[in-house]
Amino acid sequence: MKKFNFKKIRTSSEFYVFLIIILLSVVIQLRSGLFFTNNNIVDIARSMIVPSIYALCAFLAFISTGPDVSFPLIAALSSYLAIMVTYKTGYDGPWIFVFLVGMLFGGIMGALNGFIIVKYKFPSLIVTLGTSSIFSGILLGAFEAERMELPQTLQRFGKVSLLTVKNAKTGLGSTLPQTFLILVVLYLIAYLVLNFTMVGRGVFAIGGDEVSAERAGFDVRKIRFGIFVINGMLAAVAGLCYAVMSMRYLPTEYAGAEMTVIAAIILGGTRMNGGVGTLKGCILGTLLLTMVSNSLILLGISVYWQKVFIGGIIIAGTAISVMQSHGGKMGKVKSVKKEAA
Repeated sequence: MKKFNFKKIRTSSEFYVFLIIILLSVVIQLRSGLFFTNNNIVDIARSMIVPSIYALCAFLAFISTGPDVSFPLIAALSSYLAIMVTYKTGYDGPWIFVFLVGMLFGGIMGALNGFIIVKYKFPSLIVTLGTSSIFSGILLGAFEAERMELPQTLQRFGKVSLLTVKNAKTGLGSTLPQTFLILVVLYLIAYLVLNFTMVGRGVFAIGGDEVSAERAGFDVRKIRFGIFVINGMLAAVAGLCYAVMSMRYLPTEYAGAEMTVIAAIILGGTRMNGGVGTLKGCILGTLLLTMVSNSLILLGISVYWQKVFIGGIIIAGTAISVMQSHGGKMGKVKSVKKEAA
C-alpha cells in the first residue's frame, strides 16, 4: 500500500491554494452568511465553466511549449464562424454538430499557431500575440461581427439546465447549465491522456527538457503542433459554451480573459518554464480567482477593489511558484555537492 506523504502534499502549490480557498470561503460566510447558500455555490460552479476550459488551453501550452494567449480570440472567431455556418445552412439538428464545426475552425487556427512555432521555432508568446491580433482583425474588421441571437439548436441547448436551485431566504435562484458536463468530460479526457498515454508523458517531457525528450524517442515537433491544434479546438468549445450560457453571441466579450486564466494556472502550481503542473491545480487556481471575482461583493467590497485582491493573489501565487522552482534547483545542487564530498 502506498504510504501517505503529508510532507510532499504540504510543499505543493495546490495545498496552499486549497487552504486559501477554505479560509476565504469561511471569512465570506462569517461576514455575509451567504457564501454556502445553494444559489451561490451553483453560481460559482457556473462561472467556472468557461475559465476552466480556457485554463486547460493555457495549461497544455505552458507544460509543453510556453504561453498561449490566443485562445480567447480563437474562441470568439471560431464560435462566430460556427454560428454563421449554422444560419447559412439552415441547420436545426443536434447542437453537437455546431460544436464540431466550431472545433474544426478552432483547430485550423490552432494549427496556424503550431505551424509557425514548430517550423520557425519562434517564441509561442510572440506568435500567439500576433495571431490574436489577426483573428481580432478578421472578426471585427473583415466580418464586422456584431451581437446576434443564437440559432434555435443552440437556444434549445442553452435553455435546458442540469440543476435549478432557489434560496428560500433571499428568493434568488440559480441554474447549472448542461455546459458543465462538457467541462467535466474535457477534464476527464485530459486526465486520462496526460496520465496514461505515451503522448501525455511526451507533453510533460518536452516541456521539461526538449533534448532529453527527443533522445527518449518522442516526436517533439508533432506533439507541439498537436497541442496547439487541440488548444484551438478547446477554445472553440469554450467560445460556444460562453455564447450558449449568455443566450446570445457577443464578439467583444471574449478578449482579455487570457491573463486571468494564465494567472490561475500559475497559482495552481504550473511552472512558467514548463514540464510541471497538474489538472487539479488548474481547477483550484480557477476556483480561487472565480471566488474572488464573484464573492467579494458579498463582503460589500467594490468591484474596483476586486482587481486589487486578484492582483495580490497573482503576485503571491507566482512568488510561491518561483520559490519552489529555486528550491528544487538548490536541492539538486546540494545533493550534487554531497555526492562529490
